[in-house]
Amino acid sequence: MRQQAVDDDCPLILLVDDDDIERLIGRDYFESVGFRVSELASGDEFAPQAAAIRPDLIILDVMMPGTDGFEACRQLRLDPNLARIPVLMATALDDEASLERAFEVGATDFVVKPIAWPLLGHRAKFVLRINHVEQELREATRRAEAGNRAKSVFLTNMSHELRTPLNAIIGFAEVMTEEILGPLADKRYLQYANDIHSSGKHLLELVNDILDLSKIDAGMMEIHEDTVGVDKIIRATTILVQERAARHNIALHVSVPRPAPVIRADEVRLRQILINLVSNAVKFTPDNGAINVIVERNFDGGLNFIVKDTGIGMAEEDLPNIKEPFVQLDDPMKKRSDGTGLGVPLAIAMAHLHGGTITYDSQLGIGTTVTLTIPATRMLEIIDL
Repeated sequence: MRQQAVDDDCPLILLVDDDDIERLIGRDYFESVGFRVSELASGDEFAPQAAAIRPDLIILDVMMPGTDGFEACRQLRLDPNLARIPVLMATALDDEASLERAFEVGATDFVVKPIAWPLLGHRAKFVLRINHVEQELREATRRAEAGNRAKSVFLTNMSHELRTPLNAIIGFAEVMTEEILGPLADKRYLQYANDIHSSGKHLLELVNDILDLSKIDAGMMEIHEDTVGVDKIIRATTILVQERAARHNIALHVSVPRPAPVIRADEVRLRQILINLVSNAVKFTPDNGAINVIVERNFDGGLNFIVKDTGIGMAEEDLPNIKEPFVQLDDPMKKRSDGTGLGVPLAIAMAHLHGGTITYDSQLGIGTTVTLTIPATRMLEIIDL
């Protein structure tokens, strides 16, 4: 083997060929165009030598005594530290079987002998550029994965650190509002306890929404599928908003086909989606309005959950904005409850986890129709509940 240094910053080529003339021509050419070159006359010591010098590119002859180029390349790829070094195999064999074998053992590309050295020089530069880009992509992927892992740990810790004191605040406030340990001396304390309880629940909901959105953004949220009766989940959803709707004389109509459909879904997440859609309908519907919650099969065999209100509606240009986190549209009517602008993006993301979609159709001053579509692949047998 013979090695000549040109510039330590120049790419290093390992030239492996049993032909002394080929190596001489190759070394002279590559050094003339700015490469460093190491030479090896056989494939027997190829893998150890490659491990020792860590070349940027290998040009490997196929037909050599002892260990041929195919076997040498195969051994190289067994070492994880060398597996990504680009290998150009030089061969006088131009049959399809030989070319296929070259790629099977891990060759990056091949050149046919007799070698056109200027052409090989351009090809070598191109392969090195591609390899450099791939290295940058792998490093970016590694950093992103490390960031996601750190984010996962952070979210887990944050979830514990925020929810634990909030649950204590809500729990103790509930003890005081219900006067479990006896009546409060001053009834103003009862109102204060109610305010603490209400504010704590609101803050806990906000924390949960932010953590859920962060999990979705990090690709860490999973759904836990089970058999879900649609009638049951609609009842659970409407019960939670009936009182608020009644306070404002909003009529709430529910229509579920019989027998009731059954789907495969995450019941908690599906209920979270529907509660968000129906709660928004109540929030933005003026007094004496009406809301229709309709479940129906669609033309594709899936299921539509439709929430239609007679609320304030939205202008067409505002519809894309509601899908963005933390975005809230101006509300011409007095808001009945605080919001963060997280509900709709969360609902859309959770629908996507089920393979579904959420679409909005709205007219300013007339009302809004929201449709959650669950694909036909999630439909199960129909039972009469």
